[in-house]
Amino acid sequence: MSRQPTEVELGILGPLEVRVAGRPFPVPGPRQRALLAALLLRRGHVVPVDSLVDQVFGERPPREARNALQTYVVRLRQALGPAGAAVATRPPGYVLEVPGEAVDAERFIALLGQARGTGPPVAALGLLDQALALWRGPAYAEFASTFARGESLRLHELRLAAQEDRAELLLRLDRVAEATATLEVIAAEEPWRERAVELLVTALAQAGRSAHALAALAGHRERLRDELGLDPPPRLQRLQEQVLRGTFQPVAPAGGGGDRRPPRTAPTSFVGRERELALVGRSLAAGRLVTLVGPGGVGKTRLAQEVADGHDPVWWVDLAPLRDPGAVPDAVAAVAGIELLPGGVLVDALGQWAGRARGLLVLDNCEHLLTTVARLAEELVAVSSGLVVLATSRERLAVAGEQAVVVPPLEVPAPDTDEVDRAAVRLFLDRARAADPELVASPRLLRRVGDVCRALDGLPLAIELAAARIGTLTVDDLADRLDARFDLLRTGRGGDARHQALRAVVDWSFELLGADEQRLFLRLSVFAAAFDIAAAETVAADDNLPPGRVADLVARLAEQSMLTRPGPSGVGRYRMLETLRAYAASRLPEAEAERLRRRHASFMVDLAERAEAGLYGPQEATWAHRVERWLDDLRAAWSWARDAGEVDLAVRLAAAGTRYAYWRLRSDLLAWGTWAASAVPAHPRLAVAYAAAAADAWVDGRLEEAGELARRGVEAGGGAAAPAAAAPLEAVGDVAMLAGDLPTALDAYRGVAALAAPGDLAGLAVATANLALTLAYAGDEGAAGVAAEEAVAAALTSANPTAIAMARFAEGEAFADADPARAAAVLDEALQRARDVGNRFIAGTALTAMVALRARHGPPEAALALFRDAIDHWRASRNRPLLVITLRNLVVLLARTGRDEAAATLAATLEAAARRRSYGAEAARTATALTAVRRRLGQAAYERAWAAGTVRALEDAADDAKRLLDQPGDPGPGPGGLSAPGRTLGGR
Repeated sequence: MSRQPTEVELGILGPLEVRVAGRPFPVPGPRQRALLAALLLRRGHVVPVDSLVDQVFGERPPREARNALQTYVVRLRQALGPAGAAVATRPPGYVLEVPGEAVDAERFIALLGQARGTGPPVAALGLLDQALALWRGPAYAEFASTFARGESLRLHELRLAAQEDRAELLLRLDRVAEATATLEVIAAEEPWRERAVELLVTALAQAGRSAHALAALAGHRERLRDELGLDPPPRLQRLQEQVLRGTFQPVAPAGGGGDRRPPRTAPTSFVGRERELALVGRSLAAGRLVTLVGPGGVGKTRLAQEVADGHDPVWWVDLAPLRDPGAVPDAVAAVAGIELLPGGVLVDALGQWAGRARGLLVLDNCEHLLTTVARLAEELVAVSSGLVVLATSRERLAVAGEQAVVVPPLEVPAPDTDEVDRAAVRLFLDRARAADPELVASPRLLRRVGDVCRALDGLPLAIELAAARIGTLTVDDLADRLDARFDLLRTGRGGDARHQALRAVVDWSFELLGADEQRLFLRLSVFAAAFDIAAAETVAADDNLPPGRVADLVARLAEQSMLTRPGPSGVGRYRMLETLRAYAASRLPEAEAERLRRRHASFMVDLAERAEAGLYGPQEATWAHRVERWLDDLRAAWSWARDAGEVDLAVRLAAAGTRYAYWRLRSDLLAWGTWAASAVPAHPRLAVAYAAAAADAWVDGRLEEAGELARRGVEAGGGAAAPAAAAPLEAVGDVAMLAGDLPTALDAYRGVAALAAPGDLAGLAVATANLALTLAYAGDEGAAGVAAEEAVAAALTSANPTAIAMARFAEGEAFADADPARAAAVLDEALQRARDVGNRFIAGTALTAMVALRARHGPPEAALALFRDAIDHWRASRNRPLLVITLRNLVVLLARTGRDEAAATLAATLEAAARRRSYGAEAARTATALTAVRRRLGQAAYERAWAAGTVRALEDAADDAKRLLDQPGDPGPGPGGLSAPGRTLGGR
């Protein structure tokens, strides 16, 4: 049953999943997910609105439940992307219009039906394998206990029946061990299923395990009598008699030595390795030697166990306890059941066994015996036979014919999200519920679970050890204490000691390294994130570890899974998992750590200062990407410099990062300047740090504080005529423009333009563009146009994308009403150029200007649709002043389209929340709009709307505006006369 790659695929056999053209489309928010699940339950049928309200909102629907549902329908369509049209409006509700084969549950049922109608057992088994592979967890997982309970139970019953069918087919094919393993799991989880018990007893008897078969029957009989007061049915009684009489003929597995299954410590679910499991299957089908490679704790052994479950027979050899390489052949021979005759050669006997064997040999934990294991594996697969070998190791065996499958950590959620479908989160919740069955996955708990999973790098062992602490520790307590992960993440239970404590796993890996490898591994812990070989040579090399050796040692560490591997081309970037980094940092001597952190900080300062210049050159995109890649290390270097009293390094980093932080709206980096302004009395670059501090303040709406910081920065730079004062002088202009003090802004920007260094065409272009904007907002369109064209000329000569974007933005504002078509074209160019280099400041201002321009010179509904993007942009940036400006433009457009009550309420919120009043054309335009709104609403209704707005926070007003913009429908054209000329930032 093939699927076209362009079709939509919907998954409910596990967490709700949507794919279009093979690409996942996450459905955010529990309401949208509940809505999609409710529509899936009745695919192809109209579901009335009232039914959807009950299923989506449960027992506590909102007051305007039908309107809220409509909003969630809109959001669901947006989330589904190209497949959004499948959610169709059909009175009296909505319908999901997708074919049955688009839903995994319906494909499962179809495959199950085909399997039951297929005669040959091998073909039927293949169909059942396809059907069961569709399952990723409980059906309708997050809704299985609410409105989808009935359907979830029905599908669960079908899944169990399919598993029983599969086991019966395996018995018919004499694959007894595989059938037994499957049936033991079913019988343990569903002890009342008579068919599963019957098949299990049959499988055990065929395997020659009559005692176990009788014990399984006795256990089932006792449960029936003790808990239900019933006797076993006659069919099971007859089966017991057959076992006692020895009716069943034992079925011998192929090959010698019997079937030695992998050790199972406890029956646990297998989470998040679907891709790797399929990849290993393909690799074993294509070749006879596959090695699972990855760091300790990543789950190589568990994956190998799951692979082994699909083979019959299996010989499992655990090499972890061995220390003598010469004992490896003996260990394999013991598992294979080889009895060496007097005078025989063990290697020859193993070769003869390999020639007869048909099955899977697993060599687990090879890394400490790599040479011997590699030689033996190569000899075994050189013999022509049906034997395939699966090895697990921290590094490859590096022999001919080997296929290495890298086992990565589990996928973790993004920060501050409550994603439940990420594999790491699913594993944590699965294991945590074993310790605390009452655990409820609320959005807040999911966010903290995500914090734990990210801190633990998605390593399954670490996650399982952490989850085992739930019940005695809360998730919050655990998440807040992972700095002490090696003390927290341990268990006293039996089993492999390396899997009882996180430190033991890392100790094992570290002890296998050579002396120089250990030395470099510890030193590399000073890097907070990914690094390249050149950085490692600069920071970690010394007389004892020459730079010329670093590249080879880094490659060796990556080969041994102590560093992540780079891609095949470009400058390779390596990263140490956080758990490994914490371990290395804990073993690095303090004196050496201080020396290395100082070198690391100096390296970061050099990079930041080169990037500062590069960001105003033609290669801005390259430098911006470079800074982005090194952000974690820049933060670490700055924090260390501040805490260690390295004032020079800290101030230089704060100053060098200002240009990147300002244009990309990174308040976290601008805050470095705030620290410098408050803690450092003097430094050659302190004036630039003051400029960063001023920007940090005005972005938060603290204009008076921002103005004071900017003025102090000018003083620190030597006065308004000193070149060192250019950055804080520009900040003076920014704050003055936002406050409506246009004369001060004009003076400041003229001063910055005059201070532009010879050849600094990008700096000159930005300063001239700011001058053009101020003239435009002051109403001097002629002078604004001239200045804008000068800015464009300088910017184009500089070839700097930010300078060109800023100049085009100024050109658009200067010609917005004189030549709207020209303005629209250059604003679009500004937006695209800004986005190309990640300049979020200009991208946001150009977007807002474009929206306002379209509102004045085009259909208002088209502008309303774009306003949502502008609001989202400034909310995400946490830029209050520019959010206020955007919403002020929206007030006028709401009035123009007849949304009078919303216009009045929003205007009241802005007046109460804003730190300054609007000015110029913006103020006149708003006043005209509100006068018309008051006349249409009437004084009493207007005052009620205004009162409601005064008690609402700015952020709530932005969210309400987005909800209003999401609502479909056209209230009809508003009155004319509300589209008087004016600009977006204008009065900015």
